[in-house]
Amino acid sequence: MSKRMITRWYIGAWVVWLLGVMALFLMSRASRASTSPPPGVFFTYLVMFIAAVVMLAMWLAGLLRLAMQRSWGWFTGVLILHLVGLGIIGMVAYAISGPDGRRTEIVYRPRAT
Repeated sequence: MSKRMITRWYIGAWVVWLLGVMALFLMSRASRASTSPPPGVFFTYLVMFIAAVVMLAMWLAGLLRLAMQRSWGWFTGVLILHLVGLGIIGMVAYAISGPDGRRTEIVYRPRAT
C-alpha cells in the first residue's frame, strides 16, 4: 500500500469518526427529555466502529511500511503519538514529510582507461 493511500484513508476515517462523535452529541442534546435513545444512535455507533477499524488497519499498515523501509525514527514517532492519543498528529506529519519509500540509487560507471 502506498503512503498516500494509507494517510488518506486514515485521515478520512478520523474525520468520519469525529463527525460521528458530533452527531452523538447533537442527538443527546436533542433528546434530553426522553429516556430512550434516539433512533440514529445504533447507526452512528456502527459508522464510528467501522471508522475506528479502518484507522487501526491504516495505522498498522503505516507502521509496517515504515518498518520495511527501516525508518525507525518515523516508526517510533508514529507509534508513540498514537499510543498517547495523538495519532492524527503523527499520521498528518507522516503524510506531509514522512519517507515515501523511493530510494535514490547511485550508479557508478567504470572509467575508461
